[in-house]
Amino acid sequence: MTMTKKMISWLSILTVFLTLFGSCHNEDFANSETNPQRNNANFFKHINKGGINAKSGVDYISILEAYNREKDFLSTIPDQKGMPIWDKMQVVDAENATGLMIPLSDDNETMSSVLFATLDDENSIIGVRDYDNKLLENIVYSEKIDKDFREQMFYTFMYMDNKTFGNEDFTNIPKDLFVGKKYNNEYGRMRIKNLTTSTATIQQNGKMIWLQSCGVYWQCSHHGEGKCDNCMAKCHVNICYDVVISVPDGDATPQIPNTSGGGDGGGGTPGPQPPKDPCTQSGTAFYRISQQCSENDDTGIVIDETPCQKIITENTKAKNLLDQAVIAAQNTIMKIGISTSTIEKGFIFGKDASGNYKTSNIILGDSSGAQVDLPPTHTDFTAEGGIHDHTIKTYEVPSTGDIYWFMQNNYQNPNFDYYLINGAEGTTYACVVTNQSDFDNFPLTHPPSQYFSSEDNAWNPTKDIGKDFDLSEKYFKDIGKSDEEAKELAMAFVIGKYNTGMGLSKKDSNGNFQPIFVKEIEIQVPTGNTAFPFIVVTTYEKITDCNLK
Repeated sequence: MTMTKKMISWLSILTVFLTLFGSCHNEDFANSETNPQRNNANFFKHINKGGINAKSGVDYISILEAYNREKDFLSTIPDQKGMPIWDKMQVVDAENATGLMIPLSDDNETMSSVLFATLDDENSIIGVRDYDNKLLENIVYSEKIDKDFREQMFYTFMYMDNKTFGNEDFTNIPKDLFVGKKYNNEYGRMRIKNLTTSTATIQQNGKMIWLQSCGVYWQCSHHGEGKCDNCMAKCHVNICYDVVISVPDGDATPQIPNTSGGGDGGGGTPGPQPPKDPCTQSGTAFYRISQQCSENDDTGIVIDETPCQKIITENTKAKNLLDQAVIAAQNTIMKIGISTSTIEKGFIFGKDASGNYKTSNIILGDSSGAQVDLPPTHTDFTAEGGIHDHTIKTYEVPSTGDIYWFMQNNYQNPNFDYYLINGAEGTTYACVVTNQSDFDNFPLTHPPSQYFSSEDNAWNPTKDIGKDFDLSEKYFKDIGKSDEEAKELAMAFVIGKYNTGMGLSKKDSNGNFQPIFVKEIEIQVPTGNTAFPFIVVTTYEKITDCNLK
């Protein structure tokens, strides 16, 4: 069903919704009004007002604050504990209205609710509605509520949880929602990443606003069904669903009776029976998988795989990829003459529809000898990564430009998870993704236009990451490291410190990739001066224990 069709049918859905849930104040709801568990005076405090994507010059937080002084809506919303995370507020501009989605949290780790607000074209509030986790749970498990609306609301919470906390794993999804998209139907688990929205898809009907969000879900089997075969690249499939800013008529949030159980789910098959995932995170966020859960389910995924675990598994996969006969042969050909070549070369690799490994032709770089552009995709196979040479004109270690290019390729093709570099003197490095959320966010918080120096293909020396790179590189040179090793250690240090979401490793004599970790150490050195008894000296050390976040 397209979004336009949903718009046409929404009047009937809304009628049912308001008929079922027109009661605004039951006993529990009244108690929450008289026993708030937060200081509402601090609710609207924030340094950078307006949120991302806000219309230029519009201070939405102040508008909401003024509306609350008039209506006191904070005392009537079901979430009486959560505080807003204003810098994660999502702003959607429709033709004649603006919608706000504001995540609230009472533990700074999970959402306790989503506060929706709609403004008219003069930026006056026309509706506010808060949905906490319990309300969402009652909605998505109710057989009396339209299936499309239940799916929209669940997806909206998934979208906001991903944008706020980077969560990509969800559970306890009703059996009739996202049919065919869950990798574990018994527990209703779904993994989705790279969520984006398009302004071209925005639709509005009164106080309700929809926009389409697309992402990549992991379906476990390359057929989408049957026993999980961990098919990696083939298992990642693009999907699109509607995010809804749900503000029905009336400002008070309705109390929805818990009517979970069997049924047809408003036309879905089967009905919305609530799964009971043993790995559900404690608290009210019933759609979250516990980070402490160590269970290996039938997908073969370790739920709580950390960046330190992931760099090991990804390094093994990178080695196995390079050992594939067709990739190894192409790499051998490409490295001919590498010790004297002044032109970078590279190729990408992956599996075709039959599961056979393929490579692109060898791509030649430009005359600078310091750049070759590897494409993110190929028409004949699903690209999983790429490898290129560094010439005698450049250092062997991956450059800042390499890091940003890797991030760009992964953004355009979520299967592009491996970026490898052959050095002119025989070294091979592997860059792998260890934290997808941080990896996706890094170029947004550290845009290359500001943090990349194209003159020397390095970090901008005026930015903190550039200063830290230069200081650590100088330290390692001062203690006798070669220029090459000093750059390697400095790059590994900033990759870890600045939460790039990736790891740097180097191939050893056995062909295995060994991670490189560097830590910063601050030492207090006595001065003998009573006014200033010590100074802090910063040193750096290569370590074997993983310090990735």
